[in-house]
Amino acid sequence: MYTFGMRAQRCSMLVDPETIPRLKTASSVYRHNRNVRICHWINVIAFGYLVVSGVHVFLDFPELYWGKVGFRGHPAVFKLEDWGISWDEAAEMGDRRWGRNYHFLFAWISVINGLVYVSWNLWNKHFRRNLLPSRDELTRKSLKSDLVDHVRLRAPKSKAAGRYSVLQKISYMIVIFVVSPFMILSGLAQMPAFTAISPELIDLFGGRQTARTLHVIGMLWMLLFVFVHVFEVFVAGVVNEVRSMITGKYAVVREDTE
Repeated sequence: MYTFGMRAQRCSMLVDPETIPRLKTASSVYRHNRNVRICHWINVIAFGYLVVSGVHVFLDFPELYWGKVGFRGHPAVFKLEDWGISWDEAAEMGDRRWGRNYHFLFAWISVINGLVYVSWNLWNKHFRRNLLPSRDELTRKSLKSDLVDHVRLRAPKSKAAGRYSVLQKISYMIVIFVVSPFMILSGLAQMPAFTAISPELIDLFGGRQTARTLHVIGMLWMLLFVFVHVFEVFVAGVVNEVRSMITGKYAVVREDTE
């Protein structure tokens, strides 16, 4: 017994802890509350209709101007004709009546949905707990590390996979509290019925045509955000990401040692 014990002890001393195989164990975390999930999918549908209907509205007048007035034949900051599509061709591709009706409908759906989302998650402190970056996260080192991970398409692992990265937090907060209100105000500035009540909204943007141009630019920015967002979903694991946005549970793989 003594000899066997000594041999076992010598063998254990020869084992390098770093060579011990890591076992991957899966568990789940509750990542998205019910309000976030419901509002997210409503917003997905509303945003899709807003983009499609917005294109139809734009095709009815395929030029962008800067200032208070804009007429066909006057200097424009953007013309679809410069891209080989004439006014008549644009009109054939678009449907102004369908576009305007659906654009206004889903714009109000998006606004109401956004107010419910923001109000509820301010009340339950979701923004402060999960989306507000900490001081440590806003350091140059942390931002650079997160940027490198995104550029190299490194999906977060272990505990990091169960929470938002600092760049995600910053981008979401900008979309929710900066870009979305800007899109709402620039959209309202184009509505004669609303600007008749609040004419100062036109002056805020420097003219109805400027508001229209900025509204289109804002939509392009939102499309870029959505493209990057969907791309990262596929990088991180589309099944796990979509499942978490439906059930709330996000599968996290941890590495343990024996």
